[in-house]
Amino acid sequence: MEEIKNKERAELAESRCRQIRLMDQNLKCLNAAEEKYSLKEDKYEEEIKILTDKLKEAETRAEFSERLVAKLEKTIDDLEDKLKCTKEEHLCTQRMLGQTLLDLNEL
Repeated sequence: MEEIKNKERAELAESRCRQIRLMDQNLKCLNAAEEKYSLKEDKYEEEIKILTDKLKEAETRAEFSERLVAKLEKTIDDLEDKLKCTKEEHLCTQRMLGQTLLDLNEL
């Protein structure tokens, strides 16, 4: 009877040892996975930082470009207004010259 109890205790102890070894292996696997994913996380954080910096640069360039486009559009508007005025002055000058020629021909 005592021998059966000892045998059962031994089997129980062996079973617990197997469970502990299995848990130890699982823990080692989890630690390795944690390290692997920690390195990936660091890599992704660095990539996010780089992409964020690139985004800021692109936004800055876009803002500069928008200001430049607005400035160029204003320059175009000013030049178109100046061209219109110059054409009107040219027409007035042509009319004056035409009238002057008529006046000279009447003399």
